Amino acid sequence: MKDILKIKGYELLSQKVYQAIKKEIVYGMLEPGTKLSENNLAKDMQVSRTPIREAIRKLTAEGLVETSPNKKMTVSEFSLIDMKEVLQVRGALEGLAAGTTAIKINKEKIDNLKKKVEKMIQCLAKKNLPTYCELDDQFHDIILNVCGNKWIIKMRNNLSNFIYRYRYKSLSFPGRLNQSLEEHQAIMEALKDHNPEKAEQLSKLHMENTIINILKNVAE
Repeated sequence: MKDILKIKGYELLSQKVYQAIKKEIVYGMLEPGTKLSENNLAKDMQVSRTPIREAIRKLTAEGLVETSPNKKMTVSEFSLIDMKEVLQVRGALEGLAAGTTAIKINKEKIDNLKKKVEKMIQCLAKKNLPTYCELDDQFHDIILNVCGNKWIIKMRNNLSNFIYRYRYKSLSFPGRLNQSLEEHQAIMEALKDHNPEKAEQLSKLHMENTIINILKNVAE
């Protein structure tokens, strides 16, 4: 618990607390099975227990924190088998979304995707993995929003929370970041060409490669 947990600014406090703790979990600084204490978190973050309690409630709802009947709180355990199954489902959803988006997408949204890819290239050069991951999310969010299927969006967002920890680790392994960037560029080109079959295929392949890389490099 270091500077990342020091809350500043005027954003809604509970939201900032939630985002800070979530980053600690996603980036592996709070590992699965780690015990959480409202008092300790409040002290580290220099806030009262009320926003901590609200943040823990949200993280529990997202499956990142587990609360036992005796109110013991821990960072959720999540097996590689669970991760593989979740990514398989997400791959199917991302593929469906990309196929629909390829038909509907306009020049403005294509330009937005290009800007995300350009920034991802800069992150790759600077080895800025946290920002790359954020841009990765934004890239896929554009595709989902253009698709417009609220059920795909809802299910995909629910699944995403379970894989963030493994994705961050997997992208840190040599070669995967470059491969990931190439996959995003290929998806963007398929969308630009309004090719639904190719966009769907490449989106599924992107998730399959993510699964392969995680299973190869990330051990429990």
